[in-house]
Amino acid sequence: MSSFNYRAKDRQGRTITGTVEADSTSHAAGMIREMGHLPMDIAPAGGASGPVRTREAGSVLVRYFIYPLWTGVNIKALALFYRQLATMLGSGMSISEALRSLGSRTRGRLGTIIREALDTIQQGGTFSQTLGRHPRVFGRLQLSLVRVGESSGLMEEMASRIAAYLEHEMSIRRMIAKALVYPIVVMAFAFAVWVGLPQINVLTDHGGWQFVLAVWPTVWFWLVGGIALIVILKLVFQFETPRLIWDAVKVQPPVIGETARKIAMSRFCRALAVLYSAGVTLSEAVSASADACANLFIGRGIKPAVAAIQSGQGLTESLAKTRAVSPMVLDMLTTGERTGSMDAVLLKVADYMDEEADATIHKLGIALFVLAILVVAAIVLVVAVRFYSGYFSNIMGAGGG
Repeated sequence: MSSFNYRAKDRQGRTITGTVEADSTSHAAGMIREMGHLPMDIAPAGGASGPVRTREAGSVLVRYFIYPLWTGVNIKALALFYRQLATMLGSGMSISEALRSLGSRTRGRLGTIIREALDTIQQGGTFSQTLGRHPRVFGRLQLSLVRVGESSGLMEEMASRIAAYLEHEMSIRRMIAKALVYPIVVMAFAFAVWVGLPQINVLTDHGGWQFVLAVWPTVWFWLVGGIALIVILKLVFQFETPRLIWDAVKVQPPVIGETARKIAMSRFCRALAVLYSAGVTLSEAVSASADACANLFIGRGIKPAVAAIQSGQGLTESLAKTRAVSPMVLDMLTTGERTGSMDAVLLKVADYMDEEADATIHKLGIALFVLAILVVAAIVLVVAVRFYSGYFSNIMGAGGG
């Protein structure tokens, strides 16, 4: 066993310090919780642990012009990787054996990273060192949990937690995408009507091929323009200032902004629950969870709580001062601090926020669908009026001549 110095809050909110003998940081955190205290900071006696500084691998061209558009690893592949890693480690395989097996049958950039991690471990390094070189693929939450797994010998459990977190993130993305499918389809139909209806006489007089040739320049212009706009926005939003402005704008509208805040709070609470229950120090857990909320404006608002926690203040007190966390979350956290069941309370808050966001997004999807139909009807009306106005004008002109 090793000695760990800790700083914690008791049930009366007082800061206490001490030393425990434990096998790992997570084991020490569990022992402190069993005493009825809330761990604030845990570090090996005689040393201190801090966040890993990461710098993305690759050339300048790759880092700033390729990875912002396509990292080469989607979230589904990443979740599957962690789930398979947890299964293999649970069967008794070592981390090297598991990575060798996964690297031999994983293609693309993820396979390259896995084989790179295997080489690093064989040379005496750690799995987290490789993850730290690819921050666009492996976020801070994943890196923190992997570091805990390496120091505690609980890599199987940490990989399983990461897989579960990523799978839930996938469900949130599917929820948002599902709500937007019908409005997008209807708007695509509206665009087709807007482009094709003015050329309907070409279709009736000269056939389908001439009609395609007539509408293709307009379609090509908007298609290229749309793709170019998406590429430019992705390249611009990789930098903090434009993304901060956009994330701040997103949370301002009455209904959409409230939904965006709920989704950000859900991600923050779920990430904090995962990190806290894994034994990550509270200050590091709050900092990584703020990054995981996927809204830079809200995340920046939460970050000042890290310094307050490190100075000895409680979690709820520190988060309340930022004014970035919703009152309901703060009330639940107060209960969690009193009862010592912080992770369970955080998960309940995250589930509640998910349900609220799901209901609101469903309503927004219906509203957008109706709005899209009205837009299509307006476009058809405008094009039809123009068409028939020109048609009758030509007739009247011919009759007058």
